[in-house]
Amino acid sequence: MLLALGGCQKSDTKILIGATTVPGSGAQPIEGSVIVVSGKTIRAVGLQKDVPIPQDSERVNLTGKWVVPNSGGRLEPGSPANLKVLEHAPNGAEPASPADVSRELADGQWLPAR
Repeated sequence: MLLALGGCQKSDTKILIGATTVPGSGAQPIEGSVIVVSGKTIRAVGLQKDVPIPQDSERVNLTGKWVVPNSGGRLEPGSPANLKVLEHAPNGAEPASPADVSRELADGQWLPAR
């Protein structure tokens, strides 16, 4: 017997809300940003007022934090969902200190806390 449990699945869409995001090296920070991650890919990055938030999603409030791409990457639609959440302002698009990294997303999945 096969049962369909469509309503019980966890969404693979993550919404990161409220951080100051540095999309890449030399880019202007986006205060109060929204980043939409679907599977392993970034679908949207922008201001909260400009980015629609899907209803069926895992939402993470990052107000007061900073988000930067993993080394050499960019946070833009179509790019891999590889990023770091920082406790303090970065040095450009890099953490000022390794201790500033509070969480990491790799291929759209949260890595275990350090």
